[in-house]
Amino acid sequence: MEIPKYNIENTPAPKKMKRFGMLKEWQSIFQIGKLCLNYNSLVKKKQGNKQRIILFPGFMSAESSMYPVKHFLNRIGYAPEYWGLGINKGKVEKYRDAMIEKLLQEDQSEKLDLVGWSLGGVIAREIARSIPEKVNSIFLFGSPIKGPEYTVGAEIYGEKETQRISALLEKLESSKPIDVPTTILFSKKDNIVSWPSCIDSSNEQVRHYEVTSTHLSMGIDPQVWGLLASHLEEYLE
Repeated sequence: MEIPKYNIENTPAPKKMKRFGMLKEWQSIFQIGKLCLNYNSLVKKKQGNKQRIILFPGFMSAESSMYPVKHFLNRIGYAPEYWGLGINKGKVEKYRDAMIEKLLQEDQSEKLDLVGWSLGGVIAREIARSIPEKVNSIFLFGSPIKGPEYTVGAEIYGEKETQRISALLEKLESSKPIDVPTTILFSKKDNIVSWPSCIDSSNEQVRHYEVTSTHLSMGIDPQVWGLLASHLEEYLE
């Protein structure tokens, strides 16, 4: 069933997230059954032509956390690859700079599509902001683009650092908004990231979709896979 675009008008302010809320993420196990029921229909259509796609894992997640998405993209004809920086330990600016250096050393004529889960999406987005000439599109799910302040990871970063990041992102949004085709997915069942912090109100080429999975199950959510396939079919030649 086609999922309508989400109208971001009247989106509430993001809220602080409590760690005990993560206990509700146990519902992620139900997503396995949903994926099994929808798997054959999702991989049936071959639409890619071996175009490269870079996958960005979430906070404190290994590259292998993106394996289900990688497998799916391989099955429908693309050439997905891990970002090559190992576990995402939350150092957004460090990873952004490392990826920019890496991409600028590659074929200048090639534009890439970036797919990021949670904090991985934040990094992908900042790469697109910095070198839009190298990015064809970005696809994010469960990504707190307003910073870690409204995630369960806020305590790990600390109040001073979360405030610094939030202020920096706010400044960037006003001085250098992202101008790359973007699809953003969020879920009101997300117990790790406050869903309003995923909303992008500055990019004129962005669209939002609401899915129904928990944060930890987004990578195996058939809704996410279906929207990702539609996104790539539209933006990849």
